[in-house]
Amino acid sequence: MKTFNFNRFSQALKCQFLVLRKTWIRLFGIFTLVMFMADLFFTRVQGHNYQYMLEEWGAADAYQRYNSYVEQTVVFGVIFFCFSMLFGASFLFSGMKDTRKRSAFLLWPVSNMEKYTINLLLSVLWLAVITIGAYMLADGLRVFIDWVTGRVVIWGIPMIGTRVFGPAPFEHWQMAWMLFAWVFYIHSLYIVGGTLFRRQQFLLTSCTIVLVAILLTMILNQIEWNSMNIEFITGTWDEKTKTYTQIFHPFFYILNTAVTLLIFVHYWASYKLFTRMQVINNKWLNV
Repeated sequence: MKTFNFNRFSQALKCQFLVLRKTWIRLFGIFTLVMFMADLFFTRVQGHNYQYMLEEWGAADAYQRYNSYVEQTVVFGVIFFCFSMLFGASFLFSGMKDTRKRSAFLLWPVSNMEKYTINLLLSVLWLAVITIGAYMLADGLRVFIDWVTGRVVIWGIPMIGTRVFGPAPFEHWQMAWMLFAWVFYIHSLYIVGGTLFRRQQFLLTSCTIVLVAILLTMILNQIEWNSMNIEFITGTWDEKTKTYTQIFHPFFYILNTAVTLLIFVHYWASYKLFTRMQVINNKWLNV
């Protein structure tokens, strides 16, 4: 089947979700526990004792210091979310490791595009929902414990947009473009690795990326960059208006355009690799 039927796709998506429901529940529990323990570590183990801060520094200074502890939990949550997304991308077809599960999934009466989209939605979008939900629950549990033990109540969720990211990356559309392009580019690399490798997808993909990055660095170091004098981002300062204006070199647009196009190339390559999957494949590769 080569056509995409939405009704058939929705039924297959529901079926795959129910098949993997135990996995989603287990991941939600693990993610919540990890982030909750991290929250307790940053607010109750490291740093000064809250009661000591109140007695020695006063309520205002104690609030500021404890607020910085909560910020650390938010930073950890954002980093955990990033690794969760890479984990989900590399385990795109983790439910097809053994021959029985692979045979059952490949014999579904749905098209290859529908099968691929199902795994993509569950491994990326649904895992993102699970991770965000786990963070919110962990933050809520921490706040509840703080309230019960008489500490000041400071939620970490609102800090994600105001303290961690801030407005700096979004002051210029070019910077926002660069940020999202490189984030999705790295994610697309793990999508390809999750499709190509049959075992140890996250580890092998990470090792491959590091190895290629080292080789590219060694090659680029042999080029005489001084003679080219390329600065991707420069700026000028206006003394009259006291404003700083960023200037983006044409190579900035060329590089980020290439990265953006490679994202689509990687997703296309991942899909083509999936269409070549068989019930019996190579021990380490899905080809």
